[in-house]
Formats: sequence, C-alpha cells, structure tokens
Amino acid sequence: MSYSGVGFGTIAPGAQNAQNWNISYGGSDHGAQSIHANPLNPGATLQVNNQRKTRNNDGSVTYWVTITNVGSFSTNFNLEGGGYA
Repeated sequence: MSYSGVGFGTIAPGAQNAQNWNISYGGSDHGAQSIHANPLNPGATLQVNNQRKTRNNDGSVTYWVTITNVGSFSTNFNLEGGGYA
C-alpha cells in the first residue's frame, strides 16, 4: 500500500523536526514500510532518519520517522511512502 500527500509541516533550515512524524493504518500491521518527507518548495532538500516501527501496548502498530531540513530555507512538506512488497 502506498500513500502520498499525508499531513503537513514546515521545518526551518538546518533543523531536525522537533516532533516525530508517524503513519498508522488504523493500527494494522502492514509489514515493512518506508516513510519519506515530500518537500513542497522548489529547491528544498529534506532527509529522513530513524525510521522505526512500534508495536503499541494494545497490539496496534505505528511507523515513525525523524525529518531534517538539510537545505538553506524553511520548507513545507508532507509525507509519502509505502510498503516494500
């Protein structure tokens, strides 16, 4: 399952996003998932790190990522990605 245009954020140049972004499919486990930051400003460059998967106490699953702006100006973004299958 792939997705694009999920959520919205803005990140300053050189900043690592203070909040971790996540995707949840209603808590269902969708196996290995890739989460990427989709820069919405021309010339912007974003980097993702720390992709992880959490099995919550109720058995649900949440996928997480940390976003860093490696460009020189504030950038708007949303999330895109999907499974490896």
